[in-house]
Amino acid sequence: MKLNLDMPTKIINSLGNDIISSYKTSYSKKRFLLTLKDIIEEDVNENETKAELYEYSSRFFNSKKIVNDKNLFVIGLDSSSRAIITPIADIIISAVSISGQGPVELSDWPYLYRDLAYIPINPEPFIYVASDDLNVSDYSNEYIKQFRSLDNEDDLSKIMDYSRLSLESWGIKEPSFALGNYFKRKGKKFVLLLDGPIYLLDNKNDYIKSNLMKNRSNEIEILENQGIPVIGVVKRIERSKILTNVQDFSNILSQCIGNYETLNDSLIIQKMLYSNCYNNYYGKILTTPKIKVRSNGLDKIVEYVLIPPSRYQSINKGRIFRLEYTEKTLDILNNNYSLEPVQILINDSIFKQSNESITIAYSDKRGKMITQILKDLFINTIVGRGAPISYDTLREAEATWIKRKT
Repeated sequence: MKLNLDMPTKIINSLGNDIISSYKTSYSKKRFLLTLKDIIEEDVNENETKAELYEYSSRFFNSKKIVNDKNLFVIGLDSSSRAIITPIADIIISAVSISGQGPVELSDWPYLYRDLAYIPINPEPFIYVASDDLNVSDYSNEYIKQFRSLDNEDDLSKIMDYSRLSLESWGIKEPSFALGNYFKRKGKKFVLLLDGPIYLLDNKNDYIKSNLMKNRSNEIEILENQGIPVIGVVKRIERSKILTNVQDFSNILSQCIGNYETLNDSLIIQKMLYSNCYNNYYGKILTTPKIKVRSNGLDKIVEYVLIPPSRYQSINKGRIFRLEYTEKTLDILNNNYSLEPVQILINDSIFKQSNESITIAYSDKRGKMITQILKDLFINTIVGRGAPISYDTLREAEATWIKRKT
């Protein structure tokens, strides 16, 4: 594929001119440094409170049969965002990417390649600008969303989070919907995998995120009404405490690992695996029983999937995921596809010689690549014209430039 930077280059050049022009005529009082906390994506796993078993089970782990369905086509959706700090404005550049098995690049926004299966029709803004003194030119307005100046670094992290969630909801609504209907017309069993939760439930103190989650729920429901199931694949579960809230697990957890009330889900699962309750799990895919979680007017079903290491690997080579989906998606998979959610993950990982979803991994790398290219392009535009950026932003850019030279 040949890179085509015409569209994003024009937008970034236009925004760069706006910033340089504003910097020459005014001086922003707001200055703070960008830290690693702003660059590293925050853990989006929430602390759930209302959880109960969705299916009856007398065991904490159950072995799952591995089924290779060659008529199954899976796509993965993920987003990325990066921040640039200047005296006149904080800039957040975001991107969303959708990839299929192969891996096959299906859709990006903003797109740097024209040879994609789906080019966006009604795209969301992919640049967020926080400033009280910046007037964005009419040419860029369609692609940029403006906010007032931010008060602290936590606000910056929130805007980065909002921008990713907005693009992901758009990615579900437009390209995933179109791609899903295309593959279904080809007679394929089509499934959309999201990197992370299908939606976060506990957002009572964040009005914007709460609305974003409700919109996301509506977009997922639109796909499900067309017979397209949607599954969230959560890779980071260190802050999750769903298992401690399931009363049906209390006896078996207490007997196998002792006091568990203060442990997170990841630690509970690892302690259970290496307790005296389970032996000889090498080579087996294990899942917990399905759990229903409710909060803030939304609900979802979750289950933990364990892909243990082979007999000849060290114990830390195994992977633990949390799958999330609605009852409607489960109904589509069971009744229309004759598959379980865990079998979707296995078809996109184990059968592709990987211990994680290859479509999500590829979308993740592609989204990060797009935002890094656009961030470098923006920094070069600003610095090349003599305008300042924050010290940390400059040092990070220099580190990237040195790495590329070596």
